Amino acid sequence: MPATRLKDDQNTWNFVFSLLFLAVLAEALWWMQYRTGSLPRAVPVFDWVMMAFAAFRITRLVVYDKITRWFRELFVVVSREYESGGKTWIELRPFASGPRGTIYDLLQCPWCVSFWASLVVVFVYFTFSWAWIMILFMATAGAGSLLQLLANLVGWQAENLKLDARQKEKSAHAPIDASSLGK
Repeated sequence: MPATRLKDDQNTWNFVFSLLFLAVLAEALWWMQYRTGSLPRAVPVFDWVMMAFAAFRITRLVVYDKITRWFRELFVVVSREYESGGKTWIELRPFASGPRGTIYDLLQCPWCVSFWASLVVVFVYFTFSWAWIMILFMATAGAGSLLQLLANLVGWQAENLKLDARQKEKSAHAPIDASSLGK
């Protein structure tokens, strides 16, 4: 059976944004070489871990956090506003085409945003001496965010185990239907 997908006309814009990323990457590499005289050959493991945590936190900030919702909503249209339960709600619809549609898609994709976040983190690490404190700050926030996610995962797992145990206890004490036993 052939593969199917919803038709969208974003392939051109996706290609343009891929080229944009490559152009920004090439410019960043050129600038790092120009500024330092050569491209970096190695990164201490601790620094790499800090950069990874910083990129992780920036990615979560852009894709998920409420504080940056205003930015993500630049790429949607309010399709309707309505009242319910004494509160005003808005219905959002993403741009379906054009560059704003592609940016919306990118901002919904943590893998996509992480490429850009990593590019920024690595660039500032190798280019600006003041960047280390910002990377440390973001890395600490990233580690805290990851620990919170893990704590939530453990909590959700514990809650699911409790629910399963209650369900099994209920079914163990349920009356037996004798008709299914042939009696």
